[in-house]
Amino acid sequence: MKSIFPNSAVLTADPKPNERRPWWQKKPTPTLVMYLAFGGAVLLLSACIADFEFSPRPQDPVERPYKIETVQFAGGAGVSLAGELTMPETDGAHKAIILISGSGPQDRNEALEGHSPFLVLSDHLTRSGYAVLRYDDRGFGESTGSFEGATLNDFAEDAAGAFRFLKSRQEIDPAAIGFLGHSEGGYIAPAAARLVEPAFMVFTAGPARPFLDVMATQTADIMRAQGNDEASIAQTVTQLNEAKAILAKPVPVGEVRKNLDTYLMARGVEADDRQGLLDFYTGPWGFVYATYDPAIALRAYSNPVLALFGEKDLQVSPKEEAPVMRGLLQHPKSRVEVFAGLNHLFQPTETGLPSEYGDIETTISPNVLSRISGWLSAL
Repeated sequence: MKSIFPNSAVLTADPKPNERRPWWQKKPTPTLVMYLAFGGAVLLLSACIADFEFSPRPQDPVERPYKIETVQFAGGAGVSLAGELTMPETDGAHKAIILISGSGPQDRNEALEGHSPFLVLSDHLTRSGYAVLRYDDRGFGESTGSFEGATLNDFAEDAAGAFRFLKSRQEIDPAAIGFLGHSEGGYIAPAAARLVEPAFMVFTAGPARPFLDVMATQTADIMRAQGNDEASIAQTVTQLNEAKAILAKPVPVGEVRKNLDTYLMARGVEADDRQGLLDFYTGPWGFVYATYDPAIALRAYSNPVLALFGEKDLQVSPKEEAPVMRGLLQHPKSRVEVFAGLNHLFQPTETGLPSEYGDIETTISPNVLSRISGWLSAL
């Protein structure tokens, strides 16, 4: 039976499919279209793309006039994380920032589409007087462990391990270590803050609402930006919300899987497509997020937070997320700000579509970089 989900222009044909590529560059197979329709694209920022060659971007640092140290430290149970610690040349106990990447296996630079956002960010912050730690995700790059099957809790343990590592360093002020999380990293940082005590947090395109709510908005926004009609968008969002109700029921995962399978089968989803969706949503990562409410951790955190959004972000909606975030943050120095004309990566954009990320030369708007360092200096 024909799929009820729209085979929209969100996915563009690709003569060389590659599982490591971002979803917006993959060939639109039925399974992938279904995956998108059920929100598989949510927050996903795929890792380095091996078979593309990119020229250096204008913001890539050529010279780095500060201390650079390759490090390894303990993450969650049995995991050794590899990364890079950069510090000012000056002596003293430095304020420090741990960078937490978005979804998908990421290297320490959060590299994608020829851009290295975390390298650019760490360069700016280190030049501004801060120590910065960035690391390869578990099971990726030079870090050990397995990325597949890891959940929010595992990634929070890894971030907490990074915090403990910095706290042990004499060059770091143990009372001035904070997290900066991008995209899904905005979920991970508050979860890690329940394990350790960061002095501050910065979120760049970090969600404030539950995963499945973010998913529904993202799917609708991208479909609309690609020119889909409102009837198709409404149908897809309705189906997402119906699936959300199934996933949210407090029953064993086996029963959730059975109920979701019945729902998908009744709507004509073919067996192979059902299998992919079931594995995603009832697997460790998807099932934890299907039942996770970030408001609990955000409300419990009492130190300063800077939450930044791009006005044209189609992956984490500023219209939906910013008001919720403002209502959750507790500290009087916390700020929630939306930058006009910027996308999910904080690049200047016309449409906000992920397909434009690689075409834009700017890696991160200088205004955003300045705002982060300026806010930190005022703490």
